[in-house]
Amino acid sequence: MAVYVDVEGIKWRGREWSHLVADSLDELHAFAGKLGLRRSWFQSKTLYPHYDVTTSVRRRALAMGAHGADREKIVSCARQMRFEMIQAHRDAISGI
Repeated sequence: MAVYVDVEGIKWRGREWSHLVADSLDELHAFAGKLGLRRSWFQSKTLYPHYDVTTSVRRRALAMGAHGADREKIVSCARQMRFEMIQAHRDAISGI
């Protein structure tokens, strides 16, 4: 299991932002918590779930063991996490 961060450098509100994802939701949330990110900042309502992180947080994430990743890896992880979210919702509805 691993955590990944890209180098998108999306400019918004005077800062540059990147995406933080992982191989699983649990791992992502645990790592985000260690970075000091609030769970409410998790972008769960997008097609590709992730945390947005500033350049300074990206550097800290890399220092803490996150891997730099290209767009393909970020999207792949985000798709897997979206699947996890959908499956958890289905399980909750069916009472599992």
